[in-house]
Amino acid sequence: MRVAIQGTHGSFSQAAARRRWPDHETIPCREAADVVAAVRTGAAEAGCLPIENSLIGSVTTTYDLLEEAFGDGTLRLTHEILYPVHHTIMGLPGASLEGIRRVLSHPVALGQCRRWLGEHLPDVELVSAWDTAGSAELVAQEGNPALAAIAARHAADAHGLVPLAERIEDDPTNQTRFLTFTRADAPALPAGSAGSTRYKTSLIVLIDHKPGMLALTLQAFGVRGVNLMALQSRPERSAPWTYRFYVDIDGSAADPRVAEALEEVGALAAHVVVLGSYEAWVEGSRLSAPPPTPAHHTRKPDIPLVDRRRVPEGSRVSVGAVTFGGEEPVLIAGPCSVESEAMILETARAVADAGGDMLRGGAYKPRTSPYDFQGLGVKGLRYLADARERTGLPVVTEVLSWEEVAVVGHFADMLQIGARNMQNFTLLRAASRSGKPILLKRGAGATIEEWLMAAEYILAEGNPNVVLCERGIRTFERATRHTLDLNAVALLLERTHLPVIVDPSHAAGVRSLVTPLSLGSLAVGACGLIVEVHPDPAKAMSDGAQSLDIPMFAELARQVHPERPARARVALV
Repeated sequence: MRVAIQGTHGSFSQAAARRRWPDHETIPCREAADVVAAVRTGAAEAGCLPIENSLIGSVTTTYDLLEEAFGDGTLRLTHEILYPVHHTIMGLPGASLEGIRRVLSHPVALGQCRRWLGEHLPDVELVSAWDTAGSAELVAQEGNPALAAIAARHAADAHGLVPLAERIEDDPTNQTRFLTFTRADAPALPAGSAGSTRYKTSLIVLIDHKPGMLALTLQAFGVRGVNLMALQSRPERSAPWTYRFYVDIDGSAADPRVAEALEEVGALAAHVVVLGSYEAWVEGSRLSAPPPTPAHHTRKPDIPLVDRRRVPEGSRVSVGAVTFGGEEPVLIAGPCSVESEAMILETARAVADAGGDMLRGGAYKPRTSPYDFQGLGVKGLRYLADARERTGLPVVTEVLSWEEVAVVGHFADMLQIGARNMQNFTLLRAASRSGKPILLKRGAGATIEEWLMAAEYILAEGNPNVVLCERGIRTFERATRHTLDLNAVALLLERTHLPVIVDPSHAAGVRSLVTPLSLGSLAVGACGLIVEVHPDPAKAMSDGAQSLDIPMFAELARQVHPERPARARVALV
């Protein structure tokens, strides 16, 4: 098979192509555009071009060629090659480093050896050449012992030169990434020695020059669990100060998640060119675990994933050292809202001192009125994370939208899906893909079947760590905020293997009822409680009427964990 390369015999491009296809015939080309032309005209069955180096970054000449080369659909990418790049400085037989006055190489190679050259040859003239192996060829032709080239070790043998120093690159982990391509109508190329079964997809995206369009376009991948591997911007020549973006993603365009994302990107972007889906080079790469196939692309299971018949003994969900569904009930406590750093630290210390297991607190708050306190956002998440570090209590906090899953998941140990979002299916999918355990609250007007199907969404996306939370339902009764449905807790123990806890604070809305409802919930079979605690409920910015003060919580904790002594006071300094 004939493979066109940018460079001559002995180049890194030739070595990379041989790593993929050991028996290929090399077609040397001076410029990257000549490689493309050779494949277009049929002079070569495939082309091989460098696209990125682990030290220097992008090979911009290749990037700038891609839209022109692939925009009409004539060519398609086929394989990725990662090639270790080790540089040798070489000269004529009898030459020495002390006598070298000029060093020739490709500018990328010179950049990769900058530190060595500055230390050993600080006064030499660095001359950019069209190719590393080509620079070795020039040194051989000139016959001047004051000239040297930087190229691959085998280029010295190819052109009759001798190594003066080897492994002179600034970093021994140095690699260059190459992409191979062929005509779109050509037969499939040989798989090569790597035998890869993983794929990447590369595309060019031109986005309207409007606020938020780039973030919105890239979110099409993130919300579906598609890993964005690389993002490179280059100036759009036809429109000054606008840019086209080159995107590499993990997966094939035939994968359902990737196909959905590409369809959305195509609807959002002004122009999209899919360069191709190609075999990824697995050895030495950093591919993510492939996401599971979306549930709506799979056959409906005969037995729902939430059904107790799947795990008759009941599932256990771990959050750090805390286990839901284990021998002891889990006690989660904290304020409705994180109001300040001092307040959440004081509450966290009290929860830890009393023997609580986890810390709760809202950084983002869904409020009926848009004028009410909405939470501290990221600042609140940071305060929660700091409280965890100081007390050892894992943190659970609510996430309101799929866009916030990444940032909330970065700080929290467990993600809470609130009652108002129980059937926000986009959020359920995104939260599942975060890999974090999920606390799923029942909607105020949701049936048990609807609640279980919401949990099914999370399980079907590949996340088995779901804890259900009964927090009261709406009835005709107005004496309390909601009506705690203990029927549901008992029934769920029969119908699902998922752990079930109870939120008596939101169910009652009345502080004095929280403790008796807590004990009743445990008696009927709940494996844990989540209650609201505030150092000064009368001054709480939200839900003060249902929040326990610290002495009340300490008494509840004593009754929930009678065998557990209060912890030694946690220092917060």
